[in-house]
Formats: sequence, structure tokens, C-alpha cells
Amino acid sequence: MIPDLSVDAVDLHVANIARDGYSIMHNAIEPKLMAALHDEIERLQQVRPGGDIPPGPFTGYVTRRWFDLLNDADIWQEVAVHPWIMQILPQVLGDGFLLSTMGTAVVGHDESDQAVHVDDGVYGFPRPHPNLVCNTMWALTDFTEATGATRVVPGSQKFEHDPDFTENYDTEALLMPAGSIAFVLGSCYHGAGANTSGEDRVALTINYCNGCMRQQENLMLGIHPSRMLSFAPELQDLLGFKTSVGAGHIFAQDPRLEMQRHYADQSTHDTYLDRRNDLHNERTGAKT
Repeated sequence: MIPDLSVDAVDLHVANIARDGYSIMHNAIEPKLMAALHDEIERLQQVRPGGDIPPGPFTGYVTRRWFDLLNDADIWQEVAVHPWIMQILPQVLGDGFLLSTMGTAVVGHDESDQAVHVDDGVYGFPRPHPNLVCNTMWALTDFTEATGATRVVPGSQKFEHDPDFTENYDTEALLMPAGSIAFVLGSCYHGAGANTSGEDRVALTINYCNGCMRQQENLMLGIHPSRMLSFAPELQDLLGFKTSVGAGHIFAQDPRLEMQRHYADQSTHDTYLDRRNDLHNERTGAKT
């Protein structure tokens, strides 16, 4: 079990995020968890080859991305509630923050650099604005210049406009060894670098949002309620089964109570997973 961060360490990361838009935690992923995540990504490649979305100029032509991870191996439940992330994000996104999306980013060799972008532009808030989104980037292999480490524009969360895709920005690479986790505010300009290393750059992108914002993945509908009931209460809270500043209630109480009342005795089997796999095959041309 990874020990909690000290109060001073939490304060340092919160200050870095406020000043620069990002901060890096080293030695954040225990070796056993790291090995299990590599095994799980190999399994995903076997069952959903090529990732869940088709290649493209923004998502990458040789980058493999898998989503809907909480319907897969139980290890993803552990990832979502990493204790250091849970210590820091209340001071970044406020109490009652939510899990917005979980994905992998396996950046293949010869992938070109990604356009500099933000992760909270979909909300349409005038900039600069309070923190709405914070991404956590898990380095499962080294982030170097050669492997295409994510590049950021420090302090850009304070800019008054979203990035211009046609402009070249002065960026800094998030150089970090495998086992690190970087926080990057959704309003901070960033983008994956080009991978010229000859090897995959393997990462996770676990994204959280303020409790009053809509999640990027519709996790409350995309996971069968009976499966949701098997999750730890902390994870249920992150998915939206706890009210946030009075928002999200059912009959003026936490929606978890209604979920328990309706689904506690039902089967966890859901044809949604069959439909998901069929959709993957349609999108990628994979053969069953």
C-alpha cells in the first residue's frame, strides 16, 4: 500500500498546478501495479485490437486508445482512486469532483506530434476560468523527448483564449521516468510529442472534473448498476452516485440509495458489453 503524501508535498503540487498548470509526482505507481497495468494493456490489445477509436490527425495514426475501462479488469477501479490523486484534487477541483474519463494512450513509433489543445474547451466557459478539469497522465514507460513526452505551455491556463491549432507555441516536455504521474489542468495548453524512439510510449490518461460539470464518458449509464454496486464507495462517489453541493440528487438524497434499492439483487450481466465489442469491430474492421 503506497503511503499518503505529506501535507507539504500536497501543498507543493497544488501550488505548482496553480502556477504552471501542471505538476509531476515521481514514484507514484508501485511496481506490482505497473506490471499488472502492462499485462492488462496487452490483454486489451488481444481482445480489442488497435484500440477503441479509429486513427485520425488528432487522436493519432499509430496511437492506440482504449476506453470504458471500468467494465474491464478490476485493476482499473484501483487506478481511478489512486490515494495521492485523491489527496490533491480536492484542492484543485473542489470537494465532490468526479471521474470524467479513463483511457490509455499507447503512442506508437513514428507517431507525429499532436496539436496543442485544451481538455475543457467543450464547456465553452470564457477564459481564464476556475478549474473545471484536471488530467492525470500515468507514465507506464519513460516520458522522454524521443518517446514523445507530452508537451505543455506553462502558465497557459491563465491565457484569455483557447489555443490556435495553426500556431507554434513554446512548449516544455513533461520529462518523467516510468512510475510517475503528472497533473495537467484541462485549461493548460498541451499535446503529445512525436515518438522517434522505435518503441511504444505507454501511458494512461485519467481525467477528472468539477462535480457540477458533465463527465466526458457517461459512466453512470455505461456501467451496469449491479456492477457499480460492487465498487468501493469512494469510486461510486467519483462516478456521480453522491450529491455534489446539492446537485445530482434523487428525492433529495444520494442516488446511491436508489441504485441499491433497485439493483442490489439483480444479475450483473449486461448486453451493453456485447454491443460495445460489436461497435469496436465495426469501427476498426476487426473480425470476430
